[in-house]
Amino acid sequence: MKEFECEYCGGVIQPKKVTVEHWYESKLVIIRDVPVGVCGECGERYYEAATLEQLDAIARESESAQERISVPVMAFALS
Repeated sequence: MKEFECEYCGGVIQPKKVTVEHWYESKLVIIRDVPVGVCGECGERYYEAATLEQLDAIARESESAQERISVPVMAFALS
């Protein structure tokens, strides 16, 4: 990913590998080491189209995941 300017704050976008929480067909899949561009100022993430397609492909194969975790789900209620 080439370096460019953030459209929100003007910061410099730098390539990094991050963990992504990706929803696909009502399923949440956590994918590690995803290459993205991240703004050094505001943290906005920029994904290449090929990366987004690969996230969907990985999520489709989620039944063969190496690891599973349990996540609590709560309803938001005003007090």
